[in-house]
Amino acid sequence: MTKLDIRRIITRYINQEASQEELAILYEWVKKGNNKEVFKKLVQADYLVNYEDRSWQSEAAFENFLHTIKEREDKKVRSLNTRPYLWKYAAIITIMVGSSLFFLLNQQPPVDIPMEIDPNLITLQLDNGEVLTLDPDSDATLQSKKGGTVVSLVKGMLTQREETEVKGRAKHNTIKVPYGKKISVTLQDGSTVLLNSGSSMTYPSSFEAMDNREVTLVGEAFFEVAKNPDKPFFVRTDKMYTRVFGTVFNVSAYGEDLSTAVVLVEGSVGVGSSLDAGSDGLQMLLPSQKASNTYGEGGAFTVEDVDVSPYISWTKGVLAFENEPMGEIIKRLQRQYNIRIENRYGELDQRRFTGMFDEEDIDRVLRTIQAHTHFSYEKQDNQIIINKPNKQ
Repeated sequence: MTKLDIRRIITRYINQEASQEELAILYEWVKKGNNKEVFKKLVQADYLVNYEDRSWQSEAAFENFLHTIKEREDKKVRSLNTRPYLWKYAAIITIMVGSSLFFLLNQQPPVDIPMEIDPNLITLQLDNGEVLTLDPDSDATLQSKKGGTVVSLVKGMLTQREETEVKGRAKHNTIKVPYGKKISVTLQDGSTVLLNSGSSMTYPSSFEAMDNREVTLVGEAFFEVAKNPDKPFFVRTDKMYTRVFGTVFNVSAYGEDLSTAVVLVEGSVGVGSSLDAGSDGLQMLLPSQKASNTYGEGGAFTVEDVDVSPYISWTKGVLAFENEPMGEIIKRLQRQYNIRIENRYGELDQRRFTGMFDEEDIDRVLRTIQAHTHFSYEKQDNQIIINKPNKQ
């Protein structure tokens, strides 16, 4: 039983989709070791209070709750038409917020869609051309004015459902994340995608009418893909495509960066050139390997063994770079802090630095780099200007 399997069973239980076999598995899993506490964190207290109408404050109350799971093993479980799988990769463990989503979808009235688009907010363009704006710092449920799309944002996690589906045709959405923001998207198959700042992704609202599961990415994203051997999962970028055989990996493909890269955390993926996506000549990766393709050098990939930590640290709110030139670091700082940086000290671009910053402000980052090389900088509104060092 993997973490992904148990997360999915809990989600199915919350949404009353769990089979009798899954209920039996859940009951046995919760009773083992420290799983009771893990389970409480996964479904969170608000689910129990609202849905079960009781409290978990006492051991007896929780045992009574477990008994309700056991009882349902012998009952037919109602199947829903929608499957809002909801799970999120954050820090070291995954914390499920399915309970909050359940009540937002069923109890919270939809809010009006704002007419003006704030450039600092995340936008979701629906298949019908309608654009919704999202603030990852605020929970909300939005309903499209054209069509039957309901979008819920809970604790930075986005999921959607379609009240009406057009058979034989997949509806595609495009989500765009501005600088300084991040958002996690739950796909219809249960896969989760954490999008970094300055990124966009086009994805279908459902994979049911498709032979493959495919998304298109510009920027950077961390993927945890639900296994389905019958429907391969593909991530396409401008210069490469990634076929997923396993589960956890990071793709970085910003247009302004020098290269695009895939870093495999666990499982198995194959990478190839987007210009020849139909070929079988995939470059297979092993865990802790990176495949990179420098722009302007054709379709050749460089594969190397790496420590994955610096490449996925952004998913935990940590800014890390290892032996990177300042010119590339500046690009990352602009995306991370949503600020424009003008470097007027050209010699600094090729200086390389290694560092790791946990939720530090940009002044702390720049002062730390200043300790290793001399330069000066000044802030003007939402802009930083880097200059040659001041003469003493």
